Amino acid sequence: MEPRLWKIRLALLLFLFVGGQGTAAIPEKMVLVAGGVFQMGVSVSKSSSQNKAIYPGLQDQKSASESPAHSVELMSFYLDQYEVSNADFRRFLEQHPEWKMERARGHRGQADPNYLIHWQGGNVRTPSADTYPVVYVSWFAAQAYCQAQGKRLPTEAEWERAARAGTTTLYAYGNSVETLLPHAWFYFNSARQTHPVDSKRPNRWGIYHLNGNVWEWVSDWYASDYYQNSPRRNPLGPKAGRHKVIRGGGWYDGPQRLRSTSRDYVRPEYAVEDIGFRCAMSADVKK
Repeated sequence: MEPRLWKIRLALLLFLFVGGQGTAAIPEKMVLVAGGVFQMGVSVSKSSSQNKAIYPGLQDQKSASESPAHSVELMSFYLDQYEVSNADFRRFLEQHPEWKMERARGHRGQADPNYLIHWQGGNVRTPSADTYPVVYVSWFAAQAYCQAQGKRLPTEAEWERAARAGTTTLYAYGNSVETLLPHAWFYFNSARQTHPVDSKRPNRWGIYHLNGNVWEWVSDWYASDYYQNSPRRNPLGPKAGRHKVIRGGGWYDGPQRLRSTSRDYVRPEYAVEDIGFRCAMSADVKK
């Protein structure tokens, strides 16, 4: 190799290495989820006894919306390592008082009367302490929180890619309830309440409680047949709807609802005791 060409290549490598360090810094308490292709949803034959054993109840309306399995290609993105906590949300309210209990906005200007019902005087009651996930927050409030941080709610596809963490099993930890127990709070072990956002083991990508503890709002509108028409690249969900998708299962649910593919839906103005959220950010956004 000519000396000049060697020097040019070395200079280029140094530039990429040094310059890349400045642009590749991961935002605090977020995890970089690499882009790529994965299989989203499930394809289940109702006539298969094996499938019936693994996916009981998929004939009902909500579970049927998980089908068919389809290839999805996503760009890289960041996802919060933890669910948003009560302490996080209180700091948001201090800077954005329009989202406090008495002035909270919702669908067409109406707020669910349960919005932050577990808070008193700006503080949370036991057991909903500072380190516990915030609940009783509407989709609108969750989206406003994320936007105030320079983030957004994750898409449903982004959420499932992170929850699968490169696996194809029922959970990112395997197919059995035994593998789920060290990672999730649900009906079998939650004592019917939420728990601190870092109180179980993370998945293999370092993200906590994507299964259980609380359901999580995502950005997508819900449609039961969306998977039949979903675009392959960076799907965003239907353009409109009446309900928003929630993912992950919560403290009151059985293991069937905590599967990586499980979906449910709620009106975006509702504030519910087992629904919280986390935020995402596109990897090409500099924070």
